[in-house]
Amino acid sequence: MKKVIAATLTAALLLTAASCGSKPQETSEITAATTVVVETETSATEAPSETTAEETTAPVEIPAWEGSWQATDTEEHFEISSVTADGFKVVFWHYEEGQIEEFIYKMEFDNEDRTVASEIGTGKDHGGWEYTFNLNGDTILVQSKLPDQTFQRTEAAET
Repeated sequence: MKKVIAATLTAALLLTAASCGSKPQETSEITAATTVVVETETSATEAPSETTAEETTAPVEIPAWEGSWQATDTEEHFEISSVTADGFKVVFWHYEEGQIEEFIYKMEFDNEDRTVASEIGTGKDHGGWEYTFNLNGDTILVQSKLPDQTFQRTEAAET
């Protein structure tokens, strides 16, 4: 009888030990799953606060580049459009071989204040030189391989 009781107790202990051994594994899996959920919730929580931080930072205002501009000393003129935080598009009517011709340029801002812009790329990309526009209120100083030239905003663009 003692042997039957001992065998039953041994079997019960083994069963208990075996079942205890599998419970922590289940708990670990649950813990791992819980960790993933917590991390996901944390990531979701962090994303809006990053956006909020960016929104609270004062963005640099883009100066008033857009509009029509006329040279102060020639018939040359240009129109600036499609102004973004990166740059703008210029349709430039300037002298080429003695005639006014239309050229289209894409410009990129060269400084944080967005008051200086030049053609996208480097001077080497454009035959050794490039146009650089310097905005100062209602005037733009255009620098190139030619002498610097000043352009003023036209009346039509101000309305």
